Amino acid sequence: MFSTGTPVGNIQPYFLTQVVPEQDLDPAKQLDQQPQLAAITGQAQAVADVFAGFIGAAAVSLDIAIYDFRLLPGALTDTIAGAVRDAAGRGVAVRLAYDKTQETDDEATLKAFAGAGGDPAPTGTHLFIARAFGQPALGEPAALPSNLQVQPILEEGIDPGHPAGKSGHIMHQKYIVRDAGTSAAAVLTGSANYTTDAWGIQENNLLAITEATDLAAAYEQDFTDLWSTKKLAGTGQHDLGQVTVGGIDIAYSFAPGEGAATETAIAALVAGATRRIRVASMVLSSPKILRALVDQINAGRDVAGIYDGPEMAGVVEDWKKFASSAATLALWQQVQPRLVAKKSVPFEAETIHNFMHNKVVVADDTVSTGSFNLSKNATGNAENVLRISSAELARQYAAYVDDLVQQYGAT
Repeated sequence: MFSTGTPVGNIQPYFLTQVVPEQDLDPAKQLDQQPQLAAITGQAQAVADVFAGFIGAAAVSLDIAIYDFRLLPGALTDTIAGAVRDAAGRGVAVRLAYDKTQETDDEATLKAFAGAGGDPAPTGTHLFIARAFGQPALGEPAALPSNLQVQPILEEGIDPGHPAGKSGHIMHQKYIVRDAGTSAAAVLTGSANYTTDAWGIQENNLLAITEATDLAAAYEQDFTDLWSTKKLAGTGQHDLGQVTVGGIDIAYSFAPGEGAATETAIAALVAGATRRIRVASMVLSSPKILRALVDQINAGRDVAGIYDGPEMAGVVEDWKKFASSAATLALWQQVQPRLVAKKSVPFEAETIHNFMHNKVVVADDTVSTGSFNLSKNATGNAENVLRISSAELARQYAAYVDDLVQQYGAT
């Protein structure tokens, strides 16, 4: 289900849930072979229309940072590609940065991200961009529209002692900055990649924040760092702070430069709650955040939430291989009974990807959301997180998480 939340000031939330029941998905069939394809693409089209509307309002610039960009051909691709092309055609300066990992053919490397607490994804983003925006085949000269530039961002190795040593940190962002530097500046961010799976069969959330000059400037700084260096190292440094948008206080931070600070801030948010804590994260492997959750559980707080079963299982299997992970595993074992698992289809490169993909914490009247999984590995990725102080927005997010708990707790 795709639902448009109630606007809160200049913030418009959107909530996504797998559109068809799990039993209607065939793990042996690719997405375009699913018996419920019409429902899946119908929901994805509704999300595409939101993106197209946001892009369509651009007057000066659009900067798009995206980890995974792959839509089924036809109306979905036409909607998004058409909106971007139209923007470039009317003189908007468009830049699109994506994760270079998506160019590899090494599926073992991509699958290893799960063990490191990161999102696995099939290859193909560079091929989709080439087809959608004017480069007919890989290796041929690009024929991109005027005013549209595309650039991959280089991934970097994680701790070589990690069992997923071949993998790396990733450009995991999922945001668009519109008309930065103007009074009409806006940001569209959240947990959703730009894929048919993400919009049709995953749990995700999005936020469109308008008239947000200061916030857009922070996102623009992150994008400029990524674009100019073409790699993760050094990006996001000192890019953290707090702004007010339409009377609502929003704290922001970017990894990897402020990755450790982001992890600490989320843990502190959990630790400071006195009434309720709701969690929805694909994986939950940050020792700091787990410790804060355990302390709140022991204090008798109202703690509940959801994670992705197969993805978290991969993390647990890695923990079991190393004695140094025993303490973190023990923390998880205390938190796990308070949460439910979505039994998604385990990652395979050529089939469906219906992960529980949110990265949300609700602590009393504050919402933390963005691209940052609640994992230690996320501190080294290119990520963004917003911590928004709003009782009404927190109510909507808590209700959304509770609905997911009810839905998947019964399976």
